[in-house]
Amino acid sequence: MSRFATFDVTPIAWLAVCAGARGHNDLMDIGVVLGAVNAELGGHWQVARRLAGGWNEGAYLLIGGGGSRAVLKWRASDPERLLGARERVAAARARGWPAPEWLATGQAPAGGAWVVQEFIDGRTPPRLDDFVAEQMTGILGLQEAMFPAAAGGWGQWAAGVVFEDWDGLRDRVASGVPGGSRIVAAVDAIAGACPPGPLSGQDLVHGNFNLANTIATPGRLWVVDVEALGAGPRAYDLAEALLVGAGHGHLTQCAAARLWAYAAGLDRREFAVSAGSVALTMAESFLRHGRAGEAAAAVPEMVRALEQALALAGA
Repeated sequence: MSRFATFDVTPIAWLAVCAGARGHNDLMDIGVVLGAVNAELGGHWQVARRLAGGWNEGAYLLIGGGGSRAVLKWRASDPERLLGARERVAAARARGWPAPEWLATGQAPAGGAWVVQEFIDGRTPPRLDDFVAEQMTGILGLQEAMFPAAAGGWGQWAAGVVFEDWDGLRDRVASGVPGGSRIVAAVDAIAGACPPGPLSGQDLVHGNFNLANTIATPGRLWVVDVEALGAGPRAYDLAEALLVGAGHGHLTQCAAARLWAYAAGLDRREFAVSAGSVALTMAESFLRHGRAGEAAAAVPEMVRALEQALALAGA
């Protein structure tokens, strides 16, 4: 049996927090967290600046002795989830998954948890073009069957959202997002056309796999913000890459063709259900972060992607 099968599946409660992005990191002072880091590592790390990107939890650039650099992240809620992810990240990296190395983890005095990660000296690509899409499909291939004995996880979350309306996302999206009723109708169409039931849990799922959580270095694409990784169908990550790319308008035509061709080779029911789940959580995140105005521009392309996923499932 593969050693990857021994890792715990990410619990659904944690998935709901991550998919809903309900961070509470503003309750922890960065000075307190940095003090805990230096006490654990015996170093003299200093915060240089907050790194760009992310609607949810921040990341900070640390500078150490000799100009060494690292990235500090923390969670005020569910600290055991972050602490437990370190072993899974190490195992995935051993398979070649291009995520930064986790250098150290620990608990903060206020009960949260922190992680110091390798700093990747690159930048987020300005658009999801064919090169990025090619790299993404390669990464998704590495995620296949990493948890061969697992069940539940991200697949259970996606099915729960689409078939049972977990977290009540439909009402919030329909009532609060401009055009949100169109998203709900498209998700309902997927739920009506696809047999109900959980999705598979054998693959590794990043859980927030989109352009904003990648860093490009010469010839290589890295994935970052991997704290929510767990078991499930890698179709979930592919659906997120497509829907976020389409909704935010940074997905090129060639890249879209490559990613949709990859989707056609996966379980099409799982991909369609994953797309429905991603669409609802993505739309609801616009509301939670006070960006409902941006949602109006994103809805038409999101709906188009959902309709394409439904057509693919029925092909």
